[in-house]
Amino acid sequence: MKYSGIIFDFNGTLFFDSDKHEEAWRIFSKKLRGNSLNEEEVEKVMHGRTNKSLIEYLLGSSIDDEKLFTLGEEKEQIYREMCIKDKANFKLAPGVIEFLDYLKKKQIPFTIATASGKTNLLFYMETLNLNKWFDLDKIVFDDGSFLGKPEPDIYLKAAAKIGIKPEDCIVVEDAVSGIESAYRANIGKIIAIGPKDKHENLKKLKGVDCVISDFKEFDRNILDINN
Repeated sequence: MKYSGIIFDFNGTLFFDSDKHEEAWRIFSKKLRGNSLNEEEVEKVMHGRTNKSLIEYLLGSSIDDEKLFTLGEEKEQIYREMCIKDKANFKLAPGVIEFLDYLKKKQIPFTIATASGKTNLLFYMETLNLNKWFDLDKIVFDDGSFLGKPEPDIYLKAAAKIGIKPEDCIVVEDAVSGIESAYRANIGKIIAIGPKDKHENLKKLKGVDCVISDFKEFDRNILDINN
């Protein structure tokens, strides 16, 4: 079967920054509750989740929008400073630029569905030149209007944004919660992405069709190309 559109997760997928988010959340967790995130929390609670869900988890209580914005921005500032300081690795993942150029040339609909908030999204748009490929109006990000991953809402919304039925879309994801979200959204093909040492675990997740290390390994033959 061939597929008509692609939805990309961003963090850990188009941009390999999981190490920075993990470290920023560890630092922030220690400040909020006195101890860092452990490895199980990083895997099951952090990756793919919204700032609201994670901050409320760390505090052990719900928070209002004003407090969420203040605390969320405090954590994201730590993260953004890490990105800027690490100039050698502050770039899109291997094979991404060539692949996005190819999709644009072939007029394959594609977009991003990310748990990141608008401040970080605009940071990426400016610093990583995402405007070259992505229409900001079609990117789905955490604006507080829908349930975050692992609920299916984000991928259902992203598919609607590009005018493609979920079952005709490919999703590329790195996080357990994101893969579950895509599966629950009835996405046609789910491609997991991650380092080689994580491939076996990713393959075991429900809904995963294949696993790649980077976009140089993406099989373009599964795309429905008419030109």
